[in-house]
Amino acid sequence: MDFSKLLHNPFILEHPGDINDIQWLIVKGLGLLVVVFVILKFIWPTMIQPSLTQRQLDIAHQADQIEETLKETEQLRNDYRNRLAKIEDEAKARLDEAVKEADDLRNKILVEARITVEALENRGRMELERERAKAVVSLQRKFVEDVIGAAQYAAEGSLDAGMHDTLVADFVGKVGSPA
Repeated sequence: MDFSKLLHNPFILEHPGDINDIQWLIVKGLGLLVVVFVILKFIWPTMIQPSLTQRQLDIAHQADQIEETLKETEQLRNDYRNRLAKIEDEAKARLDEAVKEADDLRNKILVEARITVEALENRGRMELERERAKAVVSLQRKFVEDVIGAAQYAAEGSLDAGMHDTLVADFVGKVGSPA
């Protein structure tokens, strides 16, 4: 077989020699149009079109599902944000309440401590006054005992009436004057 003819004329193997190239091209074009017509008229609507239509419906359905999922996700995100905000607000409120309770408790403890300190001061003053009164009574008693002792001492000695009057006047003078 001579392939050199094929290089110069590619249609040489496709048509018989009594049909020229233009005629052969027209026949091939008409055949192609018939094939395209058959495909578009019979094969496309029955085999391909339903598949493409179903695929379009599936894609639209999936797009709707994706859109719905995105909306649900956004709604959940907003719900979580609101919950977090509420939790933060609630935690802040609890913390503020705890601080207020602590301040109230501190103030109450300080008031009770002041009352206790004042009570202790008053009790200390009262005990001091009682001790002072006891000391004064003790000093007075000691003074009286000393006076009685001095009187006994003086009485034991020779005491005449003049001396007795002088001692009594001196004693009355000492008792009457603040010492």
